[in-house]
Amino acid sequence: MPYDFLEVALLTDVGNVRQYNEDSIIADPGLGILALADGMGGHRAGEVASRMATETLVAGLRAAAERFRANGHQHAPLLAITESINRANRAIFEAGRLDSRYRGMGTTMAAAVFHDNRVALAHVGDSRIYRVRDGKLALLTRDDSLLRDQVELGVISAAEASQSHNRSLVTRALGIEDRVAAHLADEAAVPGDVYLLCSDGLNDCVEDADIELIVSALAANLPLAATHLVQAAKDNGGYDNVSVILAKVKASFPVSGAGWLTRFRAWLARVLGP
Repeated sequence: MPYDFLEVALLTDVGNVRQYNEDSIIADPGLGILALADGMGGHRAGEVASRMATETLVAGLRAAAERFRANGHQHAPLLAITESINRANRAIFEAGRLDSRYRGMGTTMAAAVFHDNRVALAHVGDSRIYRVRDGKLALLTRDDSLLRDQVELGVISAAEASQSHNRSLVTRALGIEDRVAAHLADEAAVPGDVYLLCSDGLNDCVEDADIELIVSALAANLPLAATHLVQAAKDNGGYDNVSVILAKVKASFPVSGAGWLTRFRAWLARVLGP
């Protein structure tokens, strides 16, 4: 059963420099599922990896969504994401192992599943997830990248990292090894929140302050906000493919797994009124 609790806009662009678009984005607003992947690999293999990742992930989550909503198990969405990411990782790894055209291909991943007034988040690599709440931008993920590791170890400064040519060197990705560990989180999703999933083609070219300004100012028009984000990245160089998914929480979610007494009380309150 689909639910009307999310407004979603998504956009992907090849950018100003790249010949091919190796990003892949999918959203199923009715089931509260978002997925974004940024592929890597020669001869368009990155395009294959990212598409395999998003399609496999979303297929698995669609199959699980009604089940975990019906059961109302708190950890079911995170388990479903984990299983789907593992399935996608294995498929990409095997494709690279069996076909020389795809050897060494991989992809980042960022995903969200909205459920029961909450959102389950997962990411691998340097694709990011942000949240804008009350006009304030918060980064909810940590990049799996060589630069991030170097900054945290004090080897280089954040300012030096922003100018480095090694920004695309990720330390974790789907398809590189037969197993992968995704970063997982689960948090409250409040009506009015806007979640942004993006490839590094956005945040490498657009400062967080500008992302915050665009999303906050255009939260009432998500397609326009997505267009402005992508154009801002292109105006600032557009050195990579740039992809964004914006999702605004419109209303409280249907609570799954509620007992018959809870459902009866809710029905009675609607009938009798205040």
